[in-house]
Amino acid sequence: MDQQSILVDFLVKHFSGTLSEADAQALQKILEDHPSLRQQWEKQTRQGLKSSDAAFWNNLDLDQARINILNYQQVTAASPLLAQRKIRKIGLYTGIAASLLVFIGIALFLNRPNMDKQIVADQTHQYKNDVLPGGQKATLTLSDGKVVELSHQQATLQEKYGEQLQITDGQLHYKPSNQQAELASLKNTLTVPESGFYRMVLPDGSKVWVNSASELSYPLAFSKTSRNVMLRGEAYFEVTHDQNRPFIVSTTHGAIKVLGTSFNLKAYHNAISNVTLLNGSIELTNENKTSKRIVPGQKVEFDGRDMRVSQANIEKETAWRQGYFYFEHDQIPEIMEQLSRWYGIKVVYQGPISKKTFGGSISRSVSLAEALELIKRGAGLEFEINKKTVTVKNKD
Repeated sequence: MDQQSILVDFLVKHFSGTLSEADAQALQKILEDHPSLRQQWEKQTRQGLKSSDAAFWNNLDLDQARINILNYQQVTAASPLLAQRKIRKIGLYTGIAASLLVFIGIALFLNRPNMDKQIVADQTHQYKNDVLPGGQKATLTLSDGKVVELSHQQATLQEKYGEQLQITDGQLHYKPSNQQAELASLKNTLTVPESGFYRMVLPDGSKVWVNSASELSYPLAFSKTSRNVMLRGEAYFEVTHDQNRPFIVSTTHGAIKVLGTSFNLKAYHNAISNVTLLNGSIELTNENKTSKRIVPGQKVEFDGRDMRVSQANIEKETAWRQGYFYFEHDQIPEIMEQLSRWYGIKVVYQGPISKKTFGGSISRSVSLAEALELIKRGAGLEFEINKKTVTVKNKD
């Protein structure tokens, strides 16, 4: 596929906050080799996602793009959703093809008044409409209760006692402060809605990636004895090592205590929580005060009473941070739950749904219609999209 078509896929990932480190390296190589594409990239990312840049769309050969899309669809049509690593390669091409269609939909429909801008026309699959993937968005509740929308634009927010919060490179940054005692009593809350995603750096330098439908609360400065935060939802943490101040994440079902490590924590209120350790060491304390330590590569599921330790599939547990869905022995309701949070949709089931399990991966940069088409090839299901409601039913 030509470099300009690939650039469109990178733009989708950029605006959805799913541009991985590997993507960034590949993009940098393309921009170094093609200065004209660098100009296009800088213009699009500086101005934001718009349909009014006629020159960009005119220079993109949409007819050839459609041919490429059809070619890739023919390649992937014979490949059902299977638990094989080669699916990831198919997912890459599907992501590029679907991104082109999504951008065509944006160009035609983004500026129509009184429309949910995430809802666009379906270009190829005959659904009533399509839904764009989630993006990088969140709100921040300051210590005085004021709620601020966070955007991609570089900005400085002012907190009590003159503390400044910086937004740079699409991330919220907190910096160490000399006013530790005063700031430790002030709380901020980062709220990521459905179809959202956000990254931040805490006052101690720890990095956090926060997934859809999640909320993270924390002080503007940590105390001298511990670093306490509270999570509802899912987040990936890279904790700065500090042996004198353990980092503690409180959830509905228990607390995670670490010194310096990387782990993924899923703690939605309506499901069993789980934490997966990538490196370092963590100790989980349940609501009943039972504690358990795990080693890298392990996963522990907990619900406030019981804890179950197992070997983790690291790729599956952290795929969302890298920009794709990863399914392994998952039933349709589990798959649709992930899609519902990322696309901000409501899922309705019509009739009995098979309890068979499925595996594979799908790029989070594709539109909802493309994701559903990939799933239904191996699942024996039909889907209907009506605005942001998806109906799931058996083919029979």
